[in-house]
Amino acid sequence: MNDAGERRLVYVMEDLSICPKNEGESLDGFNLDKIYCLGCSWSGSPARLKQTKRY
Repeated sequence: MNDAGERRLVYVMEDLSICPKNEGESLDGFNLDKIYCLGCSWSGSPARLKQTKRY
């Protein structure tokens, strides 16, 4: 979320880089320290994804 309260849908890539889902959107000004999964209740740092068990 940024200071204006806006949110962005993102992809977290295998190298843990974060990219906006929608082309042309910017992540400038967004706090990317904590992300939320839309498909489950997981939330946390993208770095924690390496520790998360994959099925």
